Order: sequence, then C-alpha cells, then structure tokens
Amino acid sequence: MRRKDRYQDIQLTQLRSFCLAASEGNFTATAKKLGLSVATVWEQVRALERKFQSTLLRRHGHAVEVTPEGRLLLELIQPCVGTVDSLERVFAARRSELPKVLTVLSTGYLVSYHLLGPVQEFTAAHPDVRLRLLANPWAQAMLQRLESGEADLGVVYYPPDEPRNPSVDYEDLFEMQLMLLTAADHPLTKKKHLSMADLVEYPLIGTPDEHYCHKVIDRLLERHSLRERVHFVLENNSLDVISKYVAAGTGIALLYTGPGRADRVPGVRQRVFDPSLDKMVAAIVVRKGSYLSEPAQHFRSIVRRALASRNGSRGP
Repeated sequence: MRRKDRYQDIQLTQLRSFCLAASEGNFTATAKKLGLSVATVWEQVRALERKFQSTLLRRHGHAVEVTPEGRLLLELIQPCVGTVDSLERVFAARRSELPKVLTVLSTGYLVSYHLLGPVQEFTAAHPDVRLRLLANPWAQAMLQRLESGEADLGVVYYPPDEPRNPSVDYEDLFEMQLMLLTAADHPLTKKKHLSMADLVEYPLIGTPDEHYCHKVIDRLLERHSLRERVHFVLENNSLDVISKYVAAGTGIALLYTGPGRADRVPGVRQRVFDPSLDKMVAAIVVRKGSYLSEPAQHFRSIVRRALASRNGSRGP
C-alpha cells in the first residue's frame, strides 16, 4: 500500500498526532511522546491536509507553526480527542458504580450436590457481587444462553460420545457413572452382579426423553431386547425428587451421579450399575474468546480447585 493511500479515512491516531504536534510545535517531540517515528507523524498530518484540502502546519526548521486552517481544525477536534483519550479512565470509574453481577449456568444436580461449597467460598470473598445461579436440566439450552452472552460461564455435564459445541471452551472437572438407586431394603441392594434383566423386574423411575439418561437406558433396553418388559412408573429430571420416590418404594432408578450423592437422602442406596459404560463429564464452560471479569475468573478457579480434586483429578 502506498503511503498516501494508508490514511484514506480519518483516524484517531492522525487527529492525536496533529493536536500534539500543534501544541508541541515540534514533530520530534510529538513522535517521542506518541512512541512513533517522525516520518509517521509527518505522514499522518499530511494525510489530514489532503483530506481537508488545507495546509494545517508549516515547518520552520525543526519547529512547526499552526496555520489559520489548522487552528480551526484544532478548535473542532481537540475536545473530541481529549474525550476519547480519557474514555478508558472515565469508563472504568463509571463502571465501578454499576451493580456487580455474575451469572452462572448449571444444572439442579450440580447446584445441589457439588456447587454449595464453591458458592459459599465465592460469596464470602465477594460480598459486593450478586451471584445469579441459573439451573437448567438441558445442556443444549444452557450452551445457547452462554453463546448469546446471557451468562458469564457455566458448570455443566456432557456426554463424551456427543460432539462438543465449537463455540465453547470446555475444562473437564470430574466424571459421573451410571448409578442404580434403590430403597434401602430393596432386593437388588444385596445382589452381587446386576444386569438390565434384573432391573426390568421392578417399576422404573425414568427421566424425560430429552435427558441423556433416558437415551442410555433406551439403548441398553434395545441391546438386551428388554424394551417390552420395562415398566416406567414415573418420569422426572430432578435427582432430589427421584431419590425421594425411590426411598418411598415407588420404583428404582438409573441416573448419572457422583458416588455418595443420591444416598444422602434417607432410605436410598446407590451403587455403580456397570463400570464399563460411558461416563458423563462435568466441566466448566465459557464462550471462546470471551472476556472474563475478575469475579468470574475467581469463581472458575474456586470451582476448579474444589471439584477437580474429588476422588483424584477426574473422579467425582
């Protein structure tokens, strides 16, 4: 690109160079203050002169003086340049006056069973930040809200056999296995080896069709030709709700949870159904290339420290 074509449109750097050269009366001093070469400052001013079809500065040896046209332009643009130059400082000052809000997306299960400690630590460290903790059972809906900028970050789980969202960065925390939930006195609690054929002998509490657990159970029933024998007595997507109905003897359930989570409910027993099955992965998710505020970065570090250490680096 030819030099004279480099500044076809007026740029802030040109206006700043012109204002400073006019006040300093010297291109060398101007270039030094701006961290530019003298040739660049001279080129920027000459481009302005071509744009306005006027001589703005005249050189006299090493000094420059402002022409009448230059004083007119200086009068017009100096307040604007000064405002732009102070914009970052003014914005930071005014922004500090706004209410501080951190929006985090997660699921009811993770909020209830895994995020209590991290949330308590964060709120104690940031009493001036209002934490909006939004729970949604559907991962796709959460990622869409994250992409649109409705949330700062998310703590979600995802199936490893499905493609990741290309607009989101994932930081894996721990894994969850498919667990069998039964009442404390249920016959299956004493059975050494479990199979789908054992489970279909009892009423099953399931999850909605969109839930990944439902898809896994459906595949297992199809694999073992047991679809016609299963009896779903209840459907819900809340671990708390399902656990209470399991404890009451309404049915048994297969859910992805971490060890020792569902059996916090009195009367519920939990065990790994089949260790060979794919595991769900809990992860911190953020939009690719997004800016994270200091509170958001701190929340992420708290969650990482608290959850990635459960039963080793990847165990729940």
